[in-house]
Amino acid sequence: MAVTTQQRIKSIVGSLRTERNTHGYTQRSLASTIGVNESTVNGWEGNGGSIGLEEAWRIADTYGISLDQLAGRDITFDAN
Repeated sequence: MAVTTQQRIKSIVGSLRTERNTHGYTQRSLASTIGVNESTVNGWEGNGGSIGLEEAWRIADTYGISLDQLAGRDITFDAN
């Protein structure tokens, strides 16, 4: 079964919130750290507002994780 765009957005929104909480940030503290308004972070988490690549990189770097992890994408590599 194919994953819809809406399902992907919901997954990313949930992952953004989960990672922020896991790493001990409030929306306000994350916004301050990456240089955006708190309302911007709220929009990303609340309604799947569009997040730019630069902001996603800053968030991933802040948490010390990859963009795949930030997006909730599980990548498993087969060495064979």
